[in-house]
Amino acid sequence: MISKIFKIINSEDEVFDNDFDHNYVKLINRYLIFLFLLFLFYSVFIILFFGDAVSSTFLIFITGFWFFLIFLKGKISKFRKVLKVTIIAVFIILTLIVSFFYVYTSRDAGVEYFYFSLLFALPFYFDYREDYRLILAIVIIIALNFIGCLFLELNFLPKSEYIKKEDFKIIRLLNIIFSFTTFLIDAFFIYQKDKLINGLMRETEIKDSTIEDLLKANNELMKQQIITNNLTEDNIAEILELADMDSPLFLDKFQAYFPDFMPNLLNINSGLISSEIHICALMRLNFDTKKIALCTNSSVRAIESRKYRIRKKLDIPSEININNFILKI
Repeated sequence: MISKIFKIINSEDEVFDNDFDHNYVKLINRYLIFLFLLFLFYSVFIILFFGDAVSSTFLIFITGFWFFLIFLKGKISKFRKVLKVTIIAVFIILTLIVSFFYVYTSRDAGVEYFYFSLLFALPFYFDYREDYRLILAIVIIIALNFIGCLFLELNFLPKSEYIKKEDFKIIRLLNIIFSFTTFLIDAFFIYQKDKLINGLMRETEIKDSTIEDLLKANNELMKQQIITNNLTEDNIAEILELADMDSPLFLDKFQAYFPDFMPNLLNINSGLISSEIHICALMRLNFDTKKIALCTNSSVRAIESRKYRIRKKLDIPSEININNFILKI
């Protein structure tokens, strides 16, 4: 069971579109483990020291939610659709929980410091460039809760019967330490996320800066391959037309003109499926990602995802351009 959890945390049993998504999900899973342990500790602390079973049960329920998210596959794709709304709802619910416990402990236990823990966690889940309105909305909700709990009586909310007056100093100190520790861990995970994003940006810049040289090299290699296979301009025009039309005859004609390509490709990995062989054939004709997407009526992201899977199946190192590798087969 423990090995299964570690496997899930490291995202070893899930397929990703690229290395960034893989590393980001690993980071998210580790952050969720931190939240799970945080709420578990607090739940146990409340019931052991104060005997407050109701509050502890409620926090254990929230603890189970973090554990559920750890096992949720496809968090990246789901986050773009529905998980973002869920995360917003979770932040609002956690804000209300902090507000409740702030009043519940008679405003003397230092619970208000957890408002700042929530604020510090926002940059990990949201991109401030794209989600600045959502971030602003959540910040306003947290601020209104804090101000409301600070200045309003809110006598309709219950007060704890388990905490003694002499316990408040110790609890406040523990909450301060706990909040500060949470801030440091939040800062660590945010730093790791920024490191991933900056790495992706640097990788993109390097690819953009070398793409022209790669295209020139690919074109030269393509010319050499045409000469090797004794292809005429009419042959090339015919096969390019079939590729552009996404014709079912394309692969048959391709095999006739490049008889050694598919056997050599399957010798590297016989597990390639027909759609992946088709994309390899298009790359063999020196088609770039956008051109392949256009010819196959697919999105650029879908083709990038398939090329990533092909790279993994053919065991192509990340520093080697996949088109160059295919052209040499």
